[in-house]
Amino acid sequence: MKIVRAENMKTNRWSGGVTKELYIYPEDTQYSLRNFKFRISIATTEEENSIFTRLPGIKRALSVLKGKMVITHKDRYEKTLLPYEIERFGGDWETCSKGKVEDFNLMLKDVGGDLFFRKLEGEGKIDFPQVEGIIFIYCIEGELRIDNETLRAGELCLDEKKTLEVFSEKAKIFYAYVETD
Repeated sequence: MKIVRAENMKTNRWSGGVTKELYIYPEDTQYSLRNFKFRISIATTEEENSIFTRLPGIKRALSVLKGKMVITHKDRYEKTLLPYEIERFGGDWETCSKGKVEDFNLMLKDVGGDLFFRKLEGEGKIDFPQVEGIIFIYCIEGELRIDNETLRAGELCLDEKKTLEVFSEKAKIFYAYVETD
């Protein structure tokens, strides 16, 4: 199990605001070269209107953490996203948004996977699909225990297990699996 603490995440500017890279796999790849298999990030949009970078060959899952976003996929549909609702779309889609938000992003390149949201209260298990790959939990709010580790708000846990036992008095999380083979 690997814990990525908030102070170890890289922050960069982009045309519409700031992005924080929580994790990229493989770890020696770079977003700018598009040579990754998956990337987890948080973007803060400082402009009311934003145009998404076109990312051919990449599947995206996005969820609003703070604020409200109206996301428009040209010639497809428009949708209003409230906190924790997840939008899945192709990176090659022509996409723009309205709203100053903070959003959570999972990008998948040539791999399968999916993103989910869950509120935790007490002890529980999170079962992941029986696939070869990596699972992760991102703590949005509160804190939780996984094995003997504490995951606090803004931190990420990655593992290769298929089931994780977690305990939290109260927390909100994103969790996902990514097929790496």
